Amino acid sequence: MSETQKNTQKKTDEVPAVASRHKISLVELILILLLVGLVFVFIFGMKQLKTDKKAEGFAKTKFEAILPVLQTAIDAAEAFKRTDDFGDYPFDFGQLNLTATDDYAINSDAEGVQYIETNDFKILYDAENFGFTTITKDEFGKAGIKVIYILAERSYKVEDPTPDRKPTIRDEWLPQN
Repeated sequence: MSETQKNTQKKTDEVPAVASRHKISLVELILILLLVGLVFVFIFGMKQLKTDKKAEGFAKTKFEAILPVLQTAIDAAEAFKRTDDFGDYPFDFGQLNLTATDDYAINSDAEGVQYIETNDFKILYDAENFGFTTITKDEFGKAGIKVIYILAERSYKVEDPTPDRKPTIRDEWLPQN
């Protein structure tokens, strides 16, 4: 046989049927990928939520530790007001007559302004507005969060320069007077 005849002859070998195999369509493939993606989003989302809750609990514990110290300063200011001849709050931190304990120290800056200092917080007395400003330090996890207590109003206010960044102080953590 010549070579041209070999090329033109029909092959009699049959290809086996593909009917036994199931082809995955594009829609099925997309659905499978979507389900796998949802599972990963759920798993990693829950893991991140658990981490955030743990960090928030740690920040709450640190904040609750400062509240008795702040309450000591508030009580000292209220006691001064009760004994003052004019019924005014102290005009200077020194009039509070606070002494350092194991929980906090009394320090002063270069200008002579006294303040209460703990590991995570710094409490300043505002003689103009008659209140206390508690400021977080880096040891808290984020510096610069202010918790302001005004003596005359007996109310708290939280000022967070970056509230979207954790940790933060929630209003629910503040004592209700």
